[in-house]
Amino acid sequence: MNLQRLEFTFTTKCNSQCIHCQADASPLRNDVMGVRDAHNYLAEATVVSNIESFMVFGGEPMLYPREVIAAFGKAYQLGIPRIEMITNGVWGKDRETAEKLAAKLKKAGLNKVNISVDTFHARYIPLEYPKNSALALLKAGIKNVKWNVAVTESIDAENEYDKKTRELLRELEPIGLNINTVKIMPMGRALQNLSKFFPHTPLEGPCEGEPIIGNPLTNPESICIEPSGAVDICWNLAIGNAKEAPLSQIISEYDWQRDSTIKTLVEEGPIGLLKPLKAHGHRFQKDKYVNKCHLCVEIRKTLNTSLFKFSD
Repeated sequence: MNLQRLEFTFTTKCNSQCIHCQADASPLRNDVMGVRDAHNYLAEATVVSNIESFMVFGGEPMLYPREVIAAFGKAYQLGIPRIEMITNGVWGKDRETAEKLAAKLKKAGLNKVNISVDTFHARYIPLEYPKNSALALLKAGIKNVKWNVAVTESIDAENEYDKKTRELLRELEPIGLNINTVKIMPMGRALQNLSKFFPHTPLEGPCEGEPIIGNPLTNPESICIEPSGAVDICWNLAIGNAKEAPLSQIISEYDWQRDSTIKTLVEEGPIGLLKPLKAHGHRFQKDKYVNKCHLCVEIRKTLNTSLFKFSD
């Protein structure tokens, strides 16, 4: 595994319940990564890999500022050069508090922040909050701060969502931040609420070279660790659990050909995962699935919750 990037889904809890959220984060969820686990994962990963970047997101990671700052501090101590966070900026409610938090984040080594601002987040978070967060980060000396903008089609599209997002960004132009646009994927609540924006694409063909997060399955360059300890190389595609085995071992021993699910995805694509289901009378309704990634996630859910499992 050519691991260069380590990501933490630090928590699934969020102050918002946005209709586009692919992770199904909400105030009702309470999973959060412990500081001891976070420190352990960072130490284990850097023992066997040259980690160039470390990112924390959620949910909303800054609902747990002490724990997140401790994780950044460990990454900085271990010499990871790029330390990043995605946040919705809710911690900017009070400008003075935001400045104190930003100073602590800077001291802990954080050097890149994407703040989520779009019409979806604006339903829950007044624009003043992310604005205050951005200004606090800039004042603290963190220069790489961007707006993280979710779009259904594009920032120039005329649909109701992207048009409203564009209007919000105009209000923020005086701050002078660049924009990072993220195309919403057909996952989680986005699939339920925004289905008309997801054109159907072919379901056939292998996944190697085009997985959902751009991570090659045969030689992953990044992993994402969930609060549960699951070590993912693609959307909910775990290669082990770092609470059950040392992360260094999971990384060092990874071999895509030894995992029947990943081997099938690389050689045949998600369609290949249908074989054990079809053998037991499962009826495949092709038109239910938007694309290969949607099909892959849904089939693996079925396999994981049924008696139909591949044996390694």
